Amino acid sequence: MNRNRTFKYINFLTYPMCCIPFQSLFLIIYTICNALIPAYETIVLADFIDCAMAIFNGKKNTAEIVLPIIMIVLYILFIHFMPSVADLIRLTGKNQMTLKLKELIINKKAALEYMHIENEQTQKLIHRVCAEPVENFSSGFSNILSAASIIISSFSLLVIIMTASMISGVVIVVISIPLFFVAMKTGRKNYEMSKDAVEIQRRYGYLGSVLTEREYAHERKLFGYSQRLQEDYDALYDQSFTIESQIEKKTYTNMKSGSMVTLLLIAVIVTVLLPSLNMGNITIGVFVALVNAIFSLVQTMSWRLSGTMSEYARLCEYLKDWNAFFSLSEKKDACVTPCCAENFVFQSLEFRNVSFRYPGTDIYVLKQCSFVLHTGKSYSFVGVNGAGKSTIVKLITGLYDDYDGEILLNGDNIKHYDYAALKAIISVLFQDFTSYSISMKDNIIIGREMIYDEQEVEKVISQVGLKDLTNELPHHIETSLGKMKGDGVDLSRGQWQRVAIARLLYSAAKINILDEPTAALDPIAESQVYEMFHKVNHHCFTIYITHRLGAAKISDEILVVHDGKIAECGSHEQLMSIRGGLYQTMFEQQRSWYERDSVMQYK
Repeated sequence: MNRNRTFKYINFLTYPMCCIPFQSLFLIIYTICNALIPAYETIVLADFIDCAMAIFNGKKNTAEIVLPIIMIVLYILFIHFMPSVADLIRLTGKNQMTLKLKELIINKKAALEYMHIENEQTQKLIHRVCAEPVENFSSGFSNILSAASIIISSFSLLVIIMTASMISGVVIVVISIPLFFVAMKTGRKNYEMSKDAVEIQRRYGYLGSVLTEREYAHERKLFGYSQRLQEDYDALYDQSFTIESQIEKKTYTNMKSGSMVTLLLIAVIVTVLLPSLNMGNITIGVFVALVNAIFSLVQTMSWRLSGTMSEYARLCEYLKDWNAFFSLSEKKDACVTPCCAENFVFQSLEFRNVSFRYPGTDIYVLKQCSFVLHTGKSYSFVGVNGAGKSTIVKLITGLYDDYDGEILLNGDNIKHYDYAALKAIISVLFQDFTSYSISMKDNIIIGREMIYDEQEVEKVISQVGLKDLTNELPHHIETSLGKMKGDGVDLSRGQWQRVAIARLLYSAAKINILDEPTAALDPIAESQVYEMFHKVNHHCFTIYITHRLGAAKISDEILVVHDGKIAECGSHEQLMSIRGGLYQTMFEQQRSWYERDSVMQYK
């Protein structure tokens, strides 16, 4: 069963009951007992005072006060020890819920259709939902228990109060109803305001990382932009602080208003009860206990009720975001692991009148795009930035499948392939490839379901020119890369690129795509990397994506992408012979990049 769908529409009560049943049951029982404590305290206190007064007046024996004292001792033990036990149970439950919620969110994010990853509004939703899910669900469960506690304790106290003074109980209820609705309204407004604060926090959080993290240190030193970004950071921080202050002020003002009303209410009710005490309708013990009960109830109805209902309204808005997040469309088999594709033999890849525009836009990136790629050749897609080269890769790999036209792999519609098979057949090295802070070995085998073949790993390390580096590392192939661990070794950008290429080679995919992974290098270094890959991977079908034409010359055939179509196609020599053509014009513009002896070998 898909756990994401099982918990698609959950709430703050049912999920903890399913996720942490023992802890949830204990906390529910504790909440009920704790909610009855005010009524218990009122009865016990009245009994103790009346018993003490009776003993003082000689109407009862001293031994008769033992039971009231025992009842008070039990009350004291409960209020002093049980909260600590409940906190411990709550902590263990929170730890277990953390693991399960994180797993739920990770699985959902992995299953999302790729369009949600590139959509700004969806990313904001994901950030709001995933920022503090454990805190929100823990608060939600506690909020429900708090509300239940208020209802139980208030009802039990109202019964006691109305027994002595019906009018007092009615007045308390009438005064509390407006406070309830004001609190709900405040909670909803606070969550709407907090959305803006969270978005601002996301922005200044990014600036904070640029100002402090090691990754940006060299450019911080070189360009000296720290002061300028610090000003932007401070401005965003002040905006967020202003919003959060407004939220706190609204909450505080509502609570203070409620407290002023309750102080007046207590004075009125006590005045109403005094005649009953003077006439002997109620004893001193009952009067003291009732005043204490009224004070406790009014405080509960004004402060606890207001805070609880305000938080409940806020959490309900979060739950709407949660359910909206889990309602986002998923790609079928998105989380499936690549299946074995050893028997697959590549023959051809064809785009037949393919048109595509990104979701939510009206502009077609590809328009009636057609081409055929055959086995035994290597191909390069070239064109200016934004021409649609990377979009072609996204369609080939199945990241998007809502296009018009057909994409055929070996003559079969690519949509008919199992996604697990497609993952095994095609492997891509993207421009923004990941540098994993794990061991050198794991950095390579992560592209093949962490299956370790020692000979194959040594082979690809040697092929990409990392053998000497690996031998020099303190723990060789087991050395942690990056700076996550204290003994980790960081690599240069070029070395990281070779590690990424080794990962691609080790994946054993039949179709390899290099989508400008060397864009950060200079044109000559890029050409050298492509040449190296071409030599070691000549047995696999390879597609190169680049806007630098010097690197494309190693391919048997070059396809020029322009205005959403293949505008020109042919070998380097054939395209250069088209005077005034797109390729010839672009190459002449870039010629100075490659006019060095070290690149003459490509000509």
